[in-house]
Amino acid sequence: IHMTEYRAIYKCRLCGEEYVSAITGSADMAIKNMVVITAECDSGQRILNPVTKLSMHSCKDGSMGLADFLGFRKVEN
Repeated sequence: IHMTEYRAIYKCRLCGEEYVSAITGSADMAIKNMVVITAECDSGQRILNPVTKLSMHSCKDGSMGLADFLGFRKVEN
């Protein structure tokens, strides 16, 4: 079975690591998340666990970094 998923990718400003925060199988859900993130005002979109522009990251050396949301990476399985 051919499946597509969209992975929410973040990158830590401190250590540079990229990591996956969430996964959805729906391009529509990925787009809705992007609309909520980029909207200057309430877009009316309601998402159960939306991705955020910034996230805390626990670096491998024990440091605590700030990570930026980069986007949704399409992955074919």
